Amino acid sequence: MRKEISPELFNYNKFPGPVFVHFDQIVKSDDTSFTLLKNHKEAFDTEAFTQRFSEWLLKYDYIVGDWGNEQLRLKGFYREDKSVANTLKISRLEDYLNEHCAFGCAYFVLENGEPREIISEDEEQNKRRRKRRRRLSAKKPQKDFKMSSANREKTEKVRRRDFDQKNSDGKQHFTIRKKEQ
Repeated sequence: MRKEISPELFNYNKFPGPVFVHFDQIVKSDDTSFTLLKNHKEAFDTEAFTQRFSEWLLKYDYIVGDWGNEQLRLKGFYREDKSVANTLKISRLEDYLNEHCAFGCAYFVLENGEPREIISEDEEQNKRRRKRRRRLSAKKPQKDFKMSSANREKTEKVRRRDFDQKNSDGKQHFTIRKKEQ
């Protein structure tokens, strides 16, 4: 028997995001605006999109939504001129629909005119750590690794003495062969 769920529980985001409004080919919220490029089988539903939308989707140039088992799935794609993996470019949309979506599913494509750079909390912490390391390493005095001529002579004497001690028995550790003609 199918379980009935109240519409208030449909919002899958832990922290609900912006509320979107759809008119003509524009999907808009308070600070973001998308253009509806393709609406295959009238797939776009404003309420479902509002419930599933997350802020990290703003980094993509295109947002694709597809329906499977009465649930909306959102995926982001980039423009062709961006240097990202080919599977993330919009030219691979057909491959994505054929391989990852239900056969003949309803889908829509939204264009994000102003993609934003989204930085996760982990990346932000890593940046802070790198900056701190740079500051700390800049404060440490740098050692000069150039050897003075006096130190160079001492090092050479030690090397020669060590070599002479190893070979003090007077025997050769190799054999000299005469070249055959």
